[in-house]
Amino acid sequence: MGYKYNNRGRHSNENDEGNENYYRVKNHNHEFLSSTDYAKDEGVEHNHRIAGVTGPPMGPGKYHFHKIAVFTDTFDDHFHKICDTTGPALWLSDGKHIHLVEGTTEPEDQHDHDYFFTTLIQDPTNVPEDRNC
Repeated sequence: MGYKYNNRGRHSNENDEGNENYYRVKNHNHEFLSSTDYAKDEGVEHNHRIAGVTGPPMGPGKYHFHKIAVFTDTFDDHFHKICDTTGPALWLSDGKHIHLVEGTTEPEDQHDHDYFFTTLIQDPTNVPEDRNC
C-alpha cells in the first residue's frame, strides 16, 4: 500500500485521493509582492518592486513548487526580468501553505538585484466558519 502526504502535511493512504482536501493542493497558485535589495545605477542607489501570481503547482503533492516569470517595476528607464522557481511548500498549522523564493534578477544597466520573499498563503479567502472573528 502506497503512502503520500495530504495537504495538511500528514501521511495519508492513497485512497484519500477522493478527499476534497487532497485536490486543493493540486490546482492553485499564489500571489506575491516584495522588493529587491538595493544596487547602484550610475552612482544612484535604488531598488525595485516585485508583484505577480505564480504558475500552477508542479511536482508531487506536499513537495510541489511553482514557476515565477515577471518583470520588476521601472526605475530610471530600466527594469529587470525574474524567471525563477519557488521552494517546496511550507505547511502552516491551518493546513494552508506558502513558498520561499530567493534569487537574482537578470542584469540590466550593468547591475542586478537579489530578492528573498515568501508567497502569500494559497486561497486566503477560504476561512472555515469556526475561524471567523
